[in-house]
Amino acid sequence: MANPGEGTDTGAVPILSLAASAGLLTGLIEGSAFLFLQERGWWHWSLAEMAVTREILWISPVFDVLLFLALGIILVVIHKVVPALPARRIAYVLFAFLLGLNWLLASGKISHVPVLVLAVGLTVTANRFWSACGDATYRRARQALPWLAGVTVLLAIGVQGSLWLEERNAMQRLPPAAPDAPNILVVVIDTLRADHVSAYGYPRRTTPTLDRLAREGVLFERAFASSSWTLASHASLITGRYCFEHGAENEPYDGRFPTIGDELQKRGYRTAAFSANYIWFSRIRGLGKGFIRFEDYFNTVADMASRTLYARKFKKYVLVPLGVNDWPARKRAAQITDAALAWVDKNPEVPFFAFLNYFDVHDPYLPPPPYRTKFSTLPNPGGMINDFIVRNNPKMTPQELQGEMDAYDGALYYTDEQIARLLDELNRRGKLKNTMVIVTADHGEFFGEHGLFVHRNALYREAVQVPLLVYFPGSVPAGVTVSLPVSNTSIAATILELLGKKPASGFTVPSLVTLWSTMSPPSEWPAPLMELDRMPYDSLRGQPAYSGRMKSLVTPRWQYIIHEKDGELLYDWANDPKQQTNLAASPEGQRAARELKLKMLELLRRNEVFEPAKADH
Repeated sequence: MANPGEGTDTGAVPILSLAASAGLLTGLIEGSAFLFLQERGWWHWSLAEMAVTREILWISPVFDVLLFLALGIILVVIHKVVPALPARRIAYVLFAFLLGLNWLLASGKISHVPVLVLAVGLTVTANRFWSACGDATYRRARQALPWLAGVTVLLAIGVQGSLWLEERNAMQRLPPAAPDAPNILVVVIDTLRADHVSAYGYPRRTTPTLDRLAREGVLFERAFASSSWTLASHASLITGRYCFEHGAENEPYDGRFPTIGDELQKRGYRTAAFSANYIWFSRIRGLGKGFIRFEDYFNTVADMASRTLYARKFKKYVLVPLGVNDWPARKRAAQITDAALAWVDKNPEVPFFAFLNYFDVHDPYLPPPPYRTKFSTLPNPGGMINDFIVRNNPKMTPQELQGEMDAYDGALYYTDEQIARLLDELNRRGKLKNTMVIVTADHGEFFGEHGLFVHRNALYREAVQVPLLVYFPGSVPAGVTVSLPVSNTSIAATILELLGKKPASGFTVPSLVTLWSTMSPPSEWPAPLMELDRMPYDSLRGQPAYSGRMKSLVTPRWQYIIHEKDGELLYDWANDPKQQTNLAASPEGQRAARELKLKMLELLRRNEVFEPAKADH
């Protein structure tokens, strides 16, 4: 005799119909909940790090239905082997549990124990409901399936179609570009400190492509990012303004100023950004302003899957304990290069502005083989420093620390090769000879200097001094080195001046063209400003940024750092490059600190910075 609710049809169709309907329903509500909770800031930070955009509305149901169908197929196979198993009842209870669990986990703010208790309670209720309504439930699942599938298809068409229409309309609104308008390529190598680039004197040949660009263009020997972390620095790169102006120091950019992309669109440029740092250089952080195309999320099947709820939990509770500790669906440099070239080919008659973020040099340092071991004798160097799993200050032997740096250098070599491929392909297309190329980084990295690792924790030189190369044959001289300290926030104004245009008034950090166009540097060139907001996160406890904000100025001789609680630091960094001796309390240092603080006040256009108590360093 059949079990209650089993009915006469014990084949695969009822189970798979229920699996498909439950999976689609779970995903449709999951995608809507993700967008709703994210928009209102009700997500737990662990979910917010893997943010979503409207594409999740159809991606969640697609991946959830695949998951539920896979479980349904497993049940069908088990039922074939064990016919006495009440497979349909088990399927009903299992899918009810997964559906309820998904909804309860959506915000990430309810701890897992009460979530599991509630989900089990819902499942018990569903089990009781089964005896009376089991067959009716399967009939309803079959009836609902076409509707749920139809809604998913319509969402996919609507979302992807709206993105396509938005891009097409933006392209149609572009005014005609100047006949001789050059293409513009800005490459940001995320987390690259200048002193690991061979063109800057590093003994390892880590960057043959950048070295060639330096020989054929201008190298800025002392270039500095506006901050020591991605969000604030990228906001400066695209707005041409310092952090205190654009405000994106710990919150998304609010769009208060036009970006270089906005200005170039006015001049007929199609604009696009390709980001491998999908957490901080992304649309959801407000940095898509000015870009007609912005590729951050959902560009690969792996990235699509990684943003669904159960994939996030699988990563956290299965893959990480098994030792898979890299960023989910990490974009490799090859993917960024491929995406940029595919976009370049779409409208070849319109000049382009492409802004690329390569992320392979960022921790954990796990470049693909053979690059991971290119500079190391260890079999598996790198991977110990890992801010993604909050392991940003691990205990390491000197050999292990060297392995981290070896893997970092290997990742840099791999990225350099991909930049070479990008330039070679542009050359093969006949575009490189009319393309302005600017290469820089958003910040550097610590490898134990000052007792620190990673970067979002201080403003010492290792975290803020970055490479800056400008290559544009016919407009930029070859083999020139500029030693005056500069900010890479000047890139926006520099691009416009190289186009023969007066920089827009919104770009307050001046163009760099003057520095390679004149025999002697301007006497009143502004000292680069670096800023870092307070970072009150447990992972940074005991580090400078944890306890307060800080700002820094750099001159040819000095680096001045002021911390709102810990006081002033002053380094004669030209003679003390490792910044081991704080001279702020010396007679000469006191005079220099007063002068530099006045310069900072003038630059900030405020009547105060902060007045910290003097600290003994």
